[in-house]
Amino acid sequence: MKTHEKLKMLLSEKGRGAQAQLAKMLGEDKAFVSRWVSGKQTIPKSKLKQVANYLNVTVDYLLDDTQELPLNRYVPLIGEASCGVPQQAFFESDEYMAVPPGVDPTHAYAVRAVGDSMHPTISDGEIVICDTSKPPSDNAIVHYTFDGESGIKRIKRQDDGSVLLLPDNPGCPDCKPILIPKERVNELYTARCTRVFRAL
Repeated sequence: MKTHEKLKMLLSEKGRGAQAQLAKMLGEDKAFVSRWVSGKQTIPKSKLKQVANYLNVTVDYLLDDTQELPLNRYVPLIGEASCGVPQQAFFESDEYMAVPPGVDPTHAYAVRAVGDSMHPTISDGEIVICDTSKPPSDNAIVHYTFDGESGIKRIKRQDDGSVLLLPDNPGCPDCKPILIPKERVNELYTARCTRVFRAL
């Protein structure tokens, strides 16, 4: 994959307006950056490090046509999230894991699922990537924290303004829905679960 193809892919992953943001950060004209993306011009050596930092990759990755996947696309693995009875939230970010293209590491983190309430969607021991870039839609699977507890459930907003956090596994005896009253919904933290890495 050529440098301009990688640039195009990585800017696309960052979302709408990323190319304009890159140009602004570099103090360059948008049309100039557009020529890098199209392959009409190469990125000046003086700008390579800034471009790589913005895209969360190495300069070596950008320049090496034989290197298809970025080597330094990592997200913090912040701890465990209960898929069962909610457990005390305890997060550390001293462990990281590599993620594939399609995951923007600037808006993501990972948690390890513990329990079977979300089986078969998410199983015990699997790693779940969580996206903080936008609020989760109704019925999405989320990583949540509430009242000092952390878990993974499916979110369902109610007509009265309350929120239900639901398990996927109807056969789990201790996996009950959690009701967040309307007056406490603003205390609920949620991030969309976007990828699951199967346990080995």
